[in-house]
Amino acid sequence: MRFRQIYIEITNVCNLTCPFCPGTGRAPAYIDAGLFADIAQQVKPLTEQVYLHVMGEPLLHPEFTRFIEICAGLELPVAITTNGTLFDTAAAASLLNPVVRQVNISLHSLLQLHSQADKEKQLQQILDFTKKAFAQRPELYINYRLWNLDSPAQELDSGANNWICRSIEQAFGITIPSAGHSSGRKSRSLLNRLYLHLDTCFEWPDINSDKPLNTKGFCHALGTHCAILSDATMVPCCLDRDGITALGNCRQLSILDILDSPRAKTILTGFENGTLIEDLCQRCAYCTRFKARPKKA
Repeated sequence: MRFRQIYIEITNVCNLTCPFCPGTGRAPAYIDAGLFADIAQQVKPLTEQVYLHVMGEPLLHPEFTRFIEICAGLELPVAITTNGTLFDTAAAASLLNPVVRQVNISLHSLLQLHSQADKEKQLQQILDFTKKAFAQRPELYINYRLWNLDSPAQELDSGANNWICRSIEQAFGITIPSAGHSSGRKSRSLLNRLYLHLDTCFEWPDINSDKPLNTKGFCHALGTHCAILSDATMVPCCLDRDGITALGNCRQLSILDILDSPRAKTILTGFENGTLIEDLCQRCAYCTRFKARPKKA
């Protein structure tokens, strides 16, 4: 068993309250360094890389730099997603550590800041970080995300995204086409290893949703990825923001034992057979984006 990525939520606390993010009903938590080191050691042979987030803003964790150093000691590649508001911190500086493979920056989060001056200040810090990465870490992948399109056909020369794109163009002397992403090209190479990733807003699965249940479908959960929340609960999917589909807790069980549990096996077998077993999965619209995996012979 080997995953493309395992999500380790180092905190579920965020410094923004964005309308596109439902947050979590779990108590605010920061994973401690000892537990993180133990989890990182266990997942090292199981995954190509770790993502240090599920909910929350990872750069808020006071020991973020130490976590990067732990991963570096294990030679465990790291990716993160950040809202882009903390690039003037020591935590952000640690993103230039060679163990960090990819940084995803949700530029649409900046639009939640109150004043235009604050938006411009934070965006400038992101641009400055990117230029520093070009010089010091040219192999680092940086994804600027605009996941706020109303439809795939929406152009970028209108609304708030226009200001963001023009600022990027000016900073790097490039041109960003206002259209073309509707053809299916969500990711555009801008310069070096800097990309602009475009997408529409998606609906988070909600266990209390009154929409009709969907029992047929496929998901990559437990196939390409799984997640560990900040209280050490393992869940199949990074969209399980409240730990509804808890498979076990890493404080009491090894990760391999949790993955070998009857519940985990039943979920995975269901996906392979085109069946959504769990209540949360039956209320998830995101899995409609995936094509079914061929059944094993």
